[in-house]
Amino acid sequence: MSGPFTTTHGTLLARISDASDPAAWSEFCAQYEEMIRAFARRQGVVGTDADDVVQEVLLALTKALPGFEYDPAKGKFRSYLKTVVVRAIIRKRQRQAGEARSLDLNEESRVAASDATLDNVWEEEWRQQHLRRAMRTTEAEFSATDVRCFRAYVLEGINADEVAKRFDVSVGQVYNARHRVLARLRETIAAQIEDEG
Repeated sequence: MSGPFTTTHGTLLARISDASDPAAWSEFCAQYEEMIRAFARRQGVVGTDADDVVQEVLLALTKALPGFEYDPAKGKFRSYLKTVVVRAIIRKRQRQAGEARSLDLNEESRVAASDATLDNVWEEEWRQQHLRRAMRTTEAEFSATDVRCFRAYVLEGINADEVAKRFDVSVGQVYNARHRVLARLRETIAAQIEDEG
């Protein structure tokens, strides 16, 4: 498998801990920025404020991750990342409200760990992040026509007959593209999840 998202999760985290590998940060940002921003927006942080949250999270990670040794037995990276993101959102809200009190990190951890709605939103964004990564990887493996048919039929919900007419292919080709791309997406997502630990 080739492409921009083929580094394993553990390998990427190890590369980030090595301050001499700036490409690792670029890859990390490409994988997680969109997810962090989407999660912040779903928490009511909009516009440039969501971008500020992304930047605060990345800044916190640049300080925390050099020298970091990822050990899945100690916990999942996504739980750690969620805590960092929730803290950034809470700080952003406090700054907007003009609150000068210092942050109670225990309070933040309790909010991050106990809010079932927050957990559900985080997990949904994590799944969407996997789908986006898998789509980028998978689309590179198929013809442009197969990708267009898949996107129109599966993601946009357009009738197979209409998709076939639009792209000058048979209905059977539309179904075949759907089947092959979905199978590859499932395989890619399963590998990403397994790699994550």
